[in-house]
Amino acid sequence: MLQRLPRPVVLALCLVLLAAPARAVETLVLAVESVEGEGFSLADLRAELRPGEGRHGLSLEIGQLRLGDEMLLERVRLECPALALQGLGGTCERGSVRFDHPWLGSQSLTAAFTYAHPGVLSLELQGLRLAGGRAQLSVRLDGDRWQLRGRGEGLDLAGLSRVSGLAGHPWPVAATGFAAFRLDARGRGALPDSATLQLDLAGADFASEDGLKAGEALALGVNLALRRERADYRVELAARWHAGGVYVHPVFVEADAPLSLDLRGRIRPADRHLTVDSLRFEQPGVAILSARGSWATALGLAGLDATLDLERLRLPAAFDTYALPFLPGTALDALDSEGLLAGRVRLGQGQPVEAAVQVVRLFAHDRMGRFALDGVDAALNWRADGTAPASRVAMDGGHVYGIALGAIRFQPQIGRDGVRLPEPVHVPILDGALEIRGFEVAGLGSGATRWAFDGGLTPISMERLTQALGWPLLSGTLAGIIPDVRYEQGLLTVGGRLLVRAFDGTVTLGDLRLRDPLGVAPELSAQIQVRGLDLAELTRTFDVGRITGRLDGDIRDLVLVRWSPVYFDAVFRTPPGDPTPRRISQRAVDNLTRVGSGVGGALSGGFLRFFEDFSYRQLGLSCRLVGEVCTMDGVAPAPQGYYIVQGSGLPRIDVIGFTREVAWRDLVNRLATVALEGGGPVVR
Repeated sequence: MLQRLPRPVVLALCLVLLAAPARAVETLVLAVESVEGEGFSLADLRAELRPGEGRHGLSLEIGQLRLGDEMLLERVRLECPALALQGLGGTCERGSVRFDHPWLGSQSLTAAFTYAHPGVLSLELQGLRLAGGRAQLSVRLDGDRWQLRGRGEGLDLAGLSRVSGLAGHPWPVAATGFAAFRLDARGRGALPDSATLQLDLAGADFASEDGLKAGEALALGVNLALRRERADYRVELAARWHAGGVYVHPVFVEADAPLSLDLRGRIRPADRHLTVDSLRFEQPGVAILSARGSWATALGLAGLDATLDLERLRLPAAFDTYALPFLPGTALDALDSEGLLAGRVRLGQGQPVEAAVQVVRLFAHDRMGRFALDGVDAALNWRADGTAPASRVAMDGGHVYGIALGAIRFQPQIGRDGVRLPEPVHVPILDGALEIRGFEVAGLGSGATRWAFDGGLTPISMERLTQALGWPLLSGTLAGIIPDVRYEQGLLTVGGRLLVRAFDGTVTLGDLRLRDPLGVAPELSAQIQVRGLDLAELTRTFDVGRITGRLDGDIRDLVLVRWSPVYFDAVFRTPPGDPTPRRISQRAVDNLTRVGSGVGGALSGGFLRFFEDFSYRQLGLSCRLVGEVCTMDGVAPAPQGYYIVQGSGLPRIDVIGFTREVAWRDLVNRLATVALEGGGPVVR
C-alpha cells in the first residue's frame, strides 16, 4: 500500500488516535507499507500506541527512511514511554531514537519532541556519536519555515575524514586533531534566511599524499554568518589562526603571532554574483592586505573588478616567507633585505588597469657579494592607458661585485609594458661614473623582457677598481664609450669597446657578452687586445723581476664561467719594431722559467750568476685553454721546445719551455708562486 501524505501526518494520525478515551483500547497498532512526501519517503512503518492516564506509550518502527536525495536511515526505532497529548498535538520529553546509517553507523540517541497541529514540530536529538566525539541536533518545523541548530565537540579529524569518504566526499589530505562546531540556521523552503557557523580546530595536523601540502599543530577558529536580504545574502567571515605551521609547496608559514582574515560582502545565488565590500588580512610583523570588488563568476575572469591594497609589507619577513622559496638558483636566492613596501593594484574586467608601489628605505644585500642596494626610496606608478603620474627612484648607494656605486636619482616613465628614462642618469662608480642615455625596457610581464641603452664611462682609477675586485693592483684608468648595450633573454651585450689605460699602454675589450649576469653561473665572453704595455712599469707593480721593453697581446674568444676561464686563445709577445731597450733581470729569467717549466733556479750556478740583467731580442708566451688544459707555445721554435725569451748579444740568455700541455690549475699555481715569492700581489 502506497500513501502520499504531508510530512508530519503519520505522527498526527497517531496522536488523533491516542486522543480517544484511554479505556477504549489497550493497544493500537498502525502498519503502513510505504509513505512518500515532499523531500522524504519511508517504508515498513509500524506504530504501536499504548493509551494511559494522561501519559501514553509510543513505539515507532520504520524499516527505511529517506530524507532528501542522500540521507538514508535504516531500522529506525522511536520510543516514547510518556507521551503527553494536547488536543491534536503532543509532547515527548524523554524519548529515544535508534537507527543505522551507511556512514554514521549504528546510533542510539536521546530525543524530545513536540507536535502542535497543524504541522508545527520541534525535535531535539542528543548523543550522536560522530568521529569519536558527540553531537546534538535541534530542528523546528512550522509550515514551510524551519530552524536547525547543531553542536559538536571532540570530533576527531581522522574520523571525520573517514566519514566524509564514506559519504562520497574524500578529503585531499590525511588529517589528525580535533574539531568543534556550532551551527544555527533558519529559513523558509529550500533556502536559508540566516545561518551562523563557528568552527574551531585544535592540535590539527594534515598532509597530502604527494607531500606538497602539510600542516602541523594548527589551532584556528572560523566564524561565518549569512543573512538573506531580498535576492542577496549578506556574508561575514572572521578567521583567526592562533598557532601552528602550514606548508604549501614551496611556501611555509608559521603563526608566530595570530593571523587574521575578515571579510564582509554579498552573494547573489541567482546569477552567481559576488561582491566584497571589505576584505582584510593581517600577519603581524609581515603584511597587511585589504581588498574590495565584485565578481560575476559566470563570466570568468572577465567579470572581475577589484582593488587590492598592500597596506604594509615588511622586509625581510615577507620576502623570506613568500618570495624566497620561489627563487632558488636565481640572482635573488641569497638576499638579505630590510625595508617597507606598500602598493595598490586595480583590476577591470579581469585585466590590470592601474598599479602603484611605494618603497621606503629598502636595503638589499647579496650574501655572495654580487650586489647591494642601500637606502632605496621609490614611488612607481603604472596605468594601462599610459596616463600614469610621474614615478621617482632614489638610492643612497650600493655596489656591484664590490665596485662601489654612489647616490642615484632618476624619474622613470612607466608605460603599458615598458619603462624609459627621458633624461640621462648619472651613476657614480668609484672615482668615475657611468652615464646612461636612452634607457628603455620593453616586454614587461611578457616573459621576454628586454632593455637597452647607450652609455659612457668617465675615467675610473684602475688602482681603485682592481682593489675593489680583489685583483692585483694596477695603475691607469678605465674609460670608454659604450654604445648599444642590450639585454634580452638573459644575455647582456655591449656594442662598443671599453678602453683601459694601464702601464703606459692600452687594453681594449670588445664584443662583450654576459649571460645570466646575476645568476649562479654567469658566463662572460670577450675579445681583448693589449697594446704597448711598459714592462718596466708592469714588473714594478708585480715585483717578479725587472724587465724593460714593450708588450703586445691578444686574448681571443675568452669565455669565463662563474668568473673562471674555460676557454681562450691568448698570445703575448714583444711588438715588432719596438725601439725601447730590452733588458731582463736574473730574477725575471728565473720566474719565466718557472712559468714555462715549473722549475726555477736556472742561473743559480755558473758564471751567468754574476750578471744582474741580460739583453733579449724578443719574449712572449701563448696559451690556448680548452677546459682544464692549456696548450703552450713561445715566440719561436726551439730544440725540443719553444723560446719564451730569445737572448741577444753577450752574455746571451735564452729561456726555453719544454712542456706543451699544462693543467690550468698548475699554471695558475706557478704564477701564484712567482707572485708570492716576489712579495707582490697574489694572482687569483
